[in-house]
Amino acid sequence: FDAEAYFKGKTMRIMVGFNPGGGTDAQARYMSKAWSEFIPGKPRIVVTNMTPVVTQRNYTWNSKPDGLTVAVEATPGIFDMVTPQAQFDMREVTMIGVTSGQEGLWVIRGTMGYDCLDSAFGGSEVLTVGTSAPTPADLGSYGVLGWLADEFNLPLSIANVAAAGSAEQYLMMERGDVNSWLSGTLWDQFPRTRPDWLPTGFIRPFADMSMAGFDLGDNGQLDFHCPNVSDAYLNDEQKRIYAAFRGPQIYAAKNVVGPPGIPAGVTAALRQALADAMADETFADKMQGFTGIKNNFFGGAEAQEQLRATTQAYLDLKPELDGIVAKIHEKYVK
Repeated sequence: FDAEAYFKGKTMRIMVGFNPGGGTDAQARYMSKAWSEFIPGKPRIVVTNMTPVVTQRNYTWNSKPDGLTVAVEATPGIFDMVTPQAQFDMREVTMIGVTSGQEGLWVIRGTMGYDCLDSAFGGSEVLTVGTSAPTPADLGSYGVLGWLADEFNLPLSIANVAAAGSAEQYLMMERGDVNSWLSGTLWDQFPRTRPDWLPTGFIRPFADMSMAGFDLGDNGQLDFHCPNVSDAYLNDEQKRIYAAFRGPQIYAAKNVVGPPGIPAGVTAALRQALADAMADETFADKMQGFTGIKNNFFGGAEAQEQLRATTQAYLDLKPELDGIVAKIHEKYVK
């Protein structure tokens, strides 16, 4: 396979399932300018935004498997896969590589009368989040908030909104439509995207929702002093359920995938190009500086096996989780 001849003169398209302005869009736009230098033949790269994210994933899944259409995704896509609109199976997509992952956070507006999660146990001031959840299956990772609310008597309301990417979440917080936000890789983005939010106390840490053992730490403006939820508050049985909710969402955050069936030579060339780019200090540092997202790279072959295993583990637990999520949706989604 002659990768140089294959990609030379071609145009690659990076799909993004969110509107411009969020972290996933920022990474895709940085890659559209800088990744080509590491791909044999140096193809032109363009970015296309297509919302909602399930529509974009369907489009990528159904694209010609030639390696010229890939997507930068915000999550592993496992929760998206089980929504009614999904046409894809994450066990069969072509994984190019994962650039970040493991982290998650829940922040609240500074006007809230809480400190960290345990200060809201049995509280009366309602924590309001926004996500697009017309059905229980659409709740995705936000189901964990309803589960925590039931386990620890947290006052919670989940607003069902039309779109809930980062761009929309910023606006909802600023308008006061919601008073808290569950996300993945935003802690190190805030100093860039909303540099006044933390110094002025507009938002504050509430819960470290990362994978067990991960510490969000200091982002240069503030230390995320609230403890990791799994490590600090949960018993073994609770950890099992919590990991089932969180793992499919955040074990890998930003990742590059293509449709199933991309030829082995093309896949290998793209995987190597991403690995070379992430190993290049200039590329990696500039991408992290541009997006505010911590790099945590692992290669495509390893990521492919992890994605298959994590997807299957979730599907094996799904009957149990479905019962929990149905009750959460009925109780908390407004």
